[in-house]
Amino acid sequence: MPKLPKLRQLRQELLGHISAIEEMRRGSVIRQFLKLRLKGQKDPVLAGPYALYTCKKKGKTQGRRLHSPEEIRRLEEQVENYHVFRKLCAELVEVSEHICDEKDRRR
Repeated sequence: MPKLPKLRQLRQELLGHISAIEEMRRGSVIRQFLKLRLKGQKDPVLAGPYALYTCKKKGKTQGRRLHSPEEIRRLEEQVENYHVFRKLCAELVEVSEHICDEKDRRR
């Protein structure tokens, strides 16, 4: 199969993968520990971990504590989907550049 049809097919596959991503979020889900000073103890004790979703909006980092395991799993999946989306977009640009190069060779 000639190179241009293969590249076009790959481009369509990438677009299909991108369009299949419905839920995504920028940011990250982290586990946070808090240092607590308990009455009568000299050294602080770590409490946690607590799940926290953080992202930047208008140049400021915003955080939201996550409570249920279902909420944590859902947001982790949405963040992962965003990373997959970014990777697929980079691949799409690369394939599109190859298509442009192939068309230039034919002119």
